[in-house]
Amino acid sequence: MTLSQQVRMMLGLPIVLSMAFHPIADAAQAESKISKQKQIEIISIFGQSQQLNTETGSAYYLNEEQLEQFEFDDIHRILQTVPGVYIREEDGYGLRPNIGLRGATTERSSKITIMEDGILIAPAPYAAPAAYYFPNSARMTGIEVFKGPAAISYGPNTVGGAINMHSRTISDINEGSLELAYGENNYQKLHSYYNHHIGKLGILVEGIRVSADGFKELDNGGDTGFTKNELLVKLNYEVDSPEYYQLWQLKLGYGDEKSHETYLGLTDHDFNSQPNRRYLASQNDLMSWQHQQIQLSHYIELNDRVNIHTVAYRRDFDRDWGKLNRLNTNRSIQTVLLSPDTGLNKIYYDVLTGARDSAIMTDTLMYGHNDRQYYSQGLQSKLTWQSQHFGADSQLEFGLRLHQDQVTRHHFEDGYLMLNKKLVATNQPTIVSARNKGQVTALASYLNYQLDFEQLTVKAGLRVENIDGQLLDKKTQQQYNNKDTLVSPGLGAFYRFNDQFGLLAGVNKGFVPNSPGQSHNSEQDIKAEESWNYEFGLRYSNQRTKAELIGFYTDYSNLKGRCTFSSGCVTNIDIEFNGGSVNVQGIEASFSSQWSLTNTIDIPFAISYTLTDSSFNSDFKSSFIQWGDVKKGDQLPYMPKNQLSIKTGLTAENWQLALLFKHTDKMSEAAGSRTDLEGYWTDQQQQIDFSAWYQLTSILRIYGKIDNLTNKQVVVSRRPLGARPGKPQQMIVGIKFKF
Repeated sequence: MTLSQQVRMMLGLPIVLSMAFHPIADAAQAESKISKQKQIEIISIFGQSQQLNTETGSAYYLNEEQLEQFEFDDIHRILQTVPGVYIREEDGYGLRPNIGLRGATTERSSKITIMEDGILIAPAPYAAPAAYYFPNSARMTGIEVFKGPAAISYGPNTVGGAINMHSRTISDINEGSLELAYGENNYQKLHSYYNHHIGKLGILVEGIRVSADGFKELDNGGDTGFTKNELLVKLNYEVDSPEYYQLWQLKLGYGDEKSHETYLGLTDHDFNSQPNRRYLASQNDLMSWQHQQIQLSHYIELNDRVNIHTVAYRRDFDRDWGKLNRLNTNRSIQTVLLSPDTGLNKIYYDVLTGARDSAIMTDTLMYGHNDRQYYSQGLQSKLTWQSQHFGADSQLEFGLRLHQDQVTRHHFEDGYLMLNKKLVATNQPTIVSARNKGQVTALASYLNYQLDFEQLTVKAGLRVENIDGQLLDKKTQQQYNNKDTLVSPGLGAFYRFNDQFGLLAGVNKGFVPNSPGQSHNSEQDIKAEESWNYEFGLRYSNQRTKAELIGFYTDYSNLKGRCTFSSGCVTNIDIEFNGGSVNVQGIEASFSSQWSLTNTIDIPFAISYTLTDSSFNSDFKSSFIQWGDVKKGDQLPYMPKNQLSIKTGLTAENWQLALLFKHTDKMSEAAGSRTDLEGYWTDQQQQIDFSAWYQLTSILRIYGKIDNLTNKQVVVSRRPLGARPGKPQQMIVGIKFKF
């Protein structure tokens, strides 16, 4: 296959599913898809036509068909079928995802690299990596998950791995789609796109709106729902000259959200009697944000072996989360909710629920605004050269990225009294808790070199990042600087015994850089998170069956924790902590196949399993709320030992039924002692989702789905403040019209 053909495969819909649940399409079908779609912004597992995937690292791809099967809007539910992925639920809708990979902390997905079309999407990936912005997964047509050595191409976080989401491509034909859905709790979805092609110019316009009244119930009947909108416009222009093929693309995007979400949870007693209850102290809580993006891409084929792909990008994100922060006392809300009948806790609990009016200053509820503005901008370019060396096909890939991002924080609090079940402002002076600006400039480069022998594929890589950060404390007018140089080597290999069976192995060094200004106000000299990551596995594939078994071992020389409101911290917000040496090891297994029930009906079956064990390797005391006083051998919080998903159903030419079962072991909520949630665990989670669709005509499809079929709700977390439920049963019906 020439480089030109390979690139055109990458520009269209990827056709190789690394551990996907469906067999790879035949070459003729794949070429048909390729001829209809071109796209330059995605970084995808490179296309291969052979039956056995020879990717040297652990990589997983979910295609458009899989994403549409259950019509999930929640990225948590989408990723539950991928081994090695850890989730901590928070709001039930996945509005603020908490995702970890292979031991990387789940907290706000801040320890993994998240991309859309190969571009970093966290509001400020270096200065403030918590992913408070996350695109609507319902508009994505593919999702890739990279772990192990495969992650060093993406960065900056290379300990756990990377997730790349593919937005819709521009096709060569005029087409469009309209989707309408309605469900319980006044769930509504409107999703439409139109693609138009005029000569060398392609245009795509796509919009999506998802809203619901929410499943939680405020004691006064107030709003607990959300509305989330996104609009995307793409323009492609092809320059197909005799000398060079070139493609230009402009991508514009806008999104906003208003969600009446809260960090306030429940006591265990209240959860057991009414898990969806919300206390009156949270009646004013509201998150609102706006997001804009602009992206200009250029792709050129210098010849049939060399191409260059360059992207300039800018993202702006403005958010304000007004919410109950704390009581006007040194007693935390978490302490009150864990023991609501003890002494003064009873008074505070009654104020939180509205059963008692505020009477004294310590009854004052401190309502905080976390007002933040972010931007992220940069220029990245990738050169790919295909050749032959050492008697093997070779591919060299060199990438360079100059990136800058910034976060400006203005956090302040106002006092409110609970009077007659309503919050009334005290009109006392506003307390400014934080006013600062963090900025990072980073120059990142990576080099990958791959050799494909007849049976052996070897891939070596190196990533280097030079990071220059500054934090300006506007309250004191002091500036703090930090510089880091991070070097991440990696090596992976795949040995193919035959057309169906092979062995893979890999090692890489992982880093998570410090955010600006960490050491000046911390209890320790904060070090970058650093680890050596190892994997070894077996892979099998034939026309209908795929299987993979991978063992992984992550050896941290230093693990970091970060204090955020979402992690349960009230003080030390945005401060990082050293956790020292930690080991995480486990097994990832997956199997998928499809059997014929009749000549027209098939039974697909897929199972994925993750076994994980973790331990701290030293004793230490920390004021990080999720650790406390740690003893050697203590486990990491929010890391289940066993995770299992099973998917099956019935598939015919014009209809489909599907069931998805998920099991997650209970998870510890704190690693050590002398912290609020010492000895507490989340509940074991077992969840069944059902979906069905029927193709009425060639252009009209109806579908129905039931999330959480058994309607069982358990404690998925007691952070930030109190016990929190997952989403209850939700029935949804929808219609899709393609034109």
